[in-house]
Amino acid sequence: METIFRIILITHVVAGSIALLTGLAAILLRNRTKLHRPFGKIYFYCMSIIFVSSVFMAYYRDNIFLLCVGFFTYYSALTAYRSLKLKKLHMDQNPSKLDWGIEIFFGMVHVGFVSYAIYSLLNGHPGLGIVSLVFGSIGIQGNLSTIKRLRKKLKYKNYWLLAHISGMLGSYIGALTAFLVNNGQYIRVPGIVLWLGPTVIFVPLIFYEINVHQKKSKKFEVEK
Repeated sequence: METIFRIILITHVVAGSIALLTGLAAILLRNRTKLHRPFGKIYFYCMSIIFVSSVFMAYYRDNIFLLCVGFFTYYSALTAYRSLKLKKLHMDQNPSKLDWGIEIFFGMVHVGFVSYAIYSLLNGHPGLGIVSLVFGSIGIQGNLSTIKRLRKKLKYKNYWLLAHISGMLGSYIGALTAFLVNNGQYIRVPGIVLWLGPTVIFVPLIFYEINVHQKKSKKFEVEK
């Protein structure tokens, strides 16, 4: 079993390294579609491998907290990927059972994340509590936003692009956070900085990009 774990760990590390590089490339080349797309696809495929391998390793090492981080990160990437398949919700397209299933399943995970935060704070673990609360709250907010989109309550005509941007950047925050935390022994900064640093850096970028594309997009005359 230990041999299998090492193989999966190596696969996880390789996929994680590629994801960080291709994700950064996709961010930097976000305005060059022909280059952005292939990097984005590789990033998503790597995130899928990371998610599966992290579930196995978390179960094997009995690490529930990092398991939740893995779920949060993959949820963001998955909804961003699915947004590209749901560009005609304002017309006759309807979300699939898969899309609703994603929201129900990951919504329960995010609620569990917040519950874990409350438990940690009440039991004298403020560091874990704060981090868990941040990721859980962001995750629930993502669920509410996606459910609103699936119900066709649309405001901007490029709603799918806005969802893609926020989801992919959100997943990159999770991936980078996991990388920094797992290598925290080599980085001489407080643990809370490792956990929340990527969020502090990339969340303003998310708001900036969303604001730019909202200004470029027309609004629907009547919000559904």
